[in-house]
Amino acid sequence: MKRVLIVSEKCNGCDVCQLDLLCENRVVIRENPADKPWVDFYRCRGCMKCLNYCPHGAIEELVQPCHNMERKMGW
Repeated sequence: MKRVLIVSEKCNGCDVCQLDLLCENRVVIRENPADKPWVDFYRCRGCMKCLNYCPHGAIEELVQPCHNMERKMGW
């Protein structure tokens, strides 16, 4: 399974997150406007269209192998 991850060290916490604006699945969560965004893995479908949305390169691909399912990452 593929999903995307926002790498907090690369994220500048922009007021308007490009992933939030452009993702049709609305995967970005921000509990507080001052917080950095994160991805809701249950909403992300793994289309990878968003990998180039962030101007700071904070969006990365995360792969969860389908084999060995007893070691799932929670999605």
